[in-house]
Amino acid sequence: MNQDRLTHTLHEHKDSLTDPIPDTIRESLDHTYEQLEAVDIHSIRSRYRSRRRFKRAGLSAAAVLAAVGLVIGSGVVSPAMASTLKKIPWINSLYEQFGDAGLAAASRNGMVTEETYSLMKAGRTVTISNVMYDGARLSAVVKVQGEKKLPDYVIGTFSVKAKVNGEQGPYSFSMGVPKRIDDKTLLRIINMGHAGYDGSTEQAYEFPDKFELSLSIGIAKRKGVDNGIYDFKIPIEKNAPGAIVLTSSEVKKYDEVTLSIERLEITPATIHLVTLLGNSSKGDLFSGRRFLRYALFDESGNEFNYIYGGGAIAVGDKDLSKGTQDYEGPVTMPKAIIIKPYIWNIEGKDGKESRDYIKELEITIAVP
Repeated sequence: MNQDRLTHTLHEHKDSLTDPIPDTIRESLDHTYEQLEAVDIHSIRSRYRSRRRFKRAGLSAAAVLAAVGLVIGSGVVSPAMASTLKKIPWINSLYEQFGDAGLAAASRNGMVTEETYSLMKAGRTVTISNVMYDGARLSAVVKVQGEKKLPDYVIGTFSVKAKVNGEQGPYSFSMGVPKRIDDKTLLRIINMGHAGYDGSTEQAYEFPDKFELSLSIGIAKRKGVDNGIYDFKIPIEKNAPGAIVLTSSEVKKYDEVTLSIERLEITPATIHLVTLLGNSSKGDLFSGRRFLRYALFDESGNEFNYIYGGGAIAVGDKDLSKGTQDYEGPVTMPKAIIIKPYIWNIEGKDGKESRDYIKELEITIAVP
């Protein structure tokens, strides 16, 4: 990021802030500006507080991004200022700090909402922000912040439950590696998907394009203080510009196993794969510590990062199962996607992993 350009942008729009500025936002701005050595921040600070010495905070890049994200989503900056800040590459890349290229692309494509949702209980606050829903996966950043140091067990007891329009469904979740911003603050990405088939109704399942998400975040409960459960209701609407849906009639066979691709959906954030697997084998091809999984590659051999799978559910014929898997979206649209099934082996006491690709089941789908 060019420092001169950043300095010019901040000075040009410093008058966009409303007055008075809330203490929580002011503190976030203070931490953020401490990272920008070349910015003369006196003219901004002096409008809201008397001069005092500021210690240099050793915050990570994620901390700066979190602070700016809070400012953008808080409503204390004008729409013009928020729009300008989001155009600065490192400011609009909170998801990049977590290594998710698909969500970073979603942010750049305007697929991430600016609204934030917060609940406080006895000095501990949980905030949901950066919500993204492209029809395949639903992602958000969860921030846990305490008045005192957050103990490590808060991370270990983290849990998520959800309902769509008040109803339970075949949902699956994955949670990214937590990032500590400081002793009192923790960030984590959550992803929510579905299995594509509801076994309770024996019907195909898809998220609606628009719905109310009831999200329950569980962290370590404090005896005599609170139960550690934070419940949110968040309006969700599909946002998937340039989405491509592909199908294939090709059926591959290996031994007594057949594979076809029901649907391959590509958005800037996600590649959503729906498979139909037939397995009449009575042997142990996929049993014990051997699991069938799928690796996705572009035409140049670059592998797309796996996010999670919704599992496989029997449909129709007892030997046929439907499975869903999600992968990070492409940085640039590929010319083709190669689906390479493999047996995922877990061996030994140390759980060593290996892949045995099944060439006979490999399927290539051209992307127009």
